[in-house]
Amino acid sequence: MRTPPLTRRDFLASASAAAAAFACTRPSRSAEATPWPLYAFGNAFKDKELATLDDNCRLLKDLGYAGIELHHNPAALPKALETLDRHGLKLSGVYATPKVEDAPPADWDGWIRLLKGRDTRIELGLTSKTFKPSDPAADGKGVAWLKAVSDLCADSGPVVSVYPHAGFWTERCEDGVRLAKAAARKNVGTHFNLVHWQWVQPAKPAGQVLAEARSHLFAVTVNGLKGPAEKRQAIRPLDDSDLDLAAFLAEVKRVGFAGPAGLQCYGVQEPPAEHLKRSMEAWRKLTAGL
Repeated sequence: MRTPPLTRRDFLASASAAAAAFACTRPSRSAEATPWPLYAFGNAFKDKELATLDDNCRLLKDLGYAGIELHHNPAALPKALETLDRHGLKLSGVYATPKVEDAPPADWDGWIRLLKGRDTRIELGLTSKTFKPSDPAADGKGVAWLKAVSDLCADSGPVVSVYPHAGFWTERCEDGVRLAKAAARKNVGTHFNLVHWQWVQPAKPAGQVLAEARSHLFAVTVNGLKGPAEKRQAIRPLDDSDLDLAAFLAEVKRVGFAGPAGLQCYGVQEPPAEHLKRSMEAWRKLTAGL
C-alpha cells in the first residue's frame, strides 16, 4: 500500500507531537514546556560536530534540546542516526550547500533513503558563482533542485527546506517562499533565519516576512545578536542579545508558526556546555509567556 504523502500539516504536527513526547520523558522539566521544540545547530560544537557526537547528544539531551542539525555527510549518516536514536534525539536537519547551476546529484538517493519516516529537513542553501543573490534568472534551476530532492524524499519524509544565508543565491526567506510556491510540492518549504535576515539588511520587518512565509514555513532559527543593527552583528547565546528576542518570538507566535525552532551557534566562542545551557535557560524564559 502506498504511504500517504507527508504534508506540511503532518510535518508540523509530527514535530509538535515529538516535542510533547520528549517532554514526557523529562518529568522534572515538564512545567517548562515551550511552544516550539528547540534543536541546536551542529556548529555549536565547532569542528567536533561528529567527532564527539555521542558526548554532544548526551549534553543536548540533558539540557532539554529536541535534536541537532548536522552538515551533509552521507558516509557519517548511518552512525549518526544510530547515536541520535540511542539518545532519544531527532536529526532535525541535514544542511547542504550545492551550486544552483549544477545538476541535482543522482547519488543522493542512498542517504536520503536512510531518512524515510523521519521528519528531518534537507536544508538547501543554494549557492552560485554565476548568479547574484536572489537573482530570479536562476529560479528554473533552483526549482529543478527542489523538485529533484522532493522526488527522492517521496511520500514518507524527509522534507526539503530552502535555507536562507547571506551571500548565497538563496539569501532571503523571500527567495525560499518564491521557490516553494513555484515548486508547488507539499514537502517543499523554507526557513526563516534570524541572523541572515538581519545580515542582508532587511527591506521588510520580520513580522511581515514571517506572515508572508507562513504557508511554506518549515523552521525558524534564532540566536542572540550583538552590536549595532546597521552592522554585521555577532551571533551570541540567547541571553546576550541587543535585538529584542521576546518581541521577535511574539511575532513568530502571532503568525501561527507551530515549530520547530533551531539555535544558530556559528562563531560562539564559549564552551558548548556553557553557551548551550545559557541559551536553553534563556529560551525557557523568552517563551514562558507564549
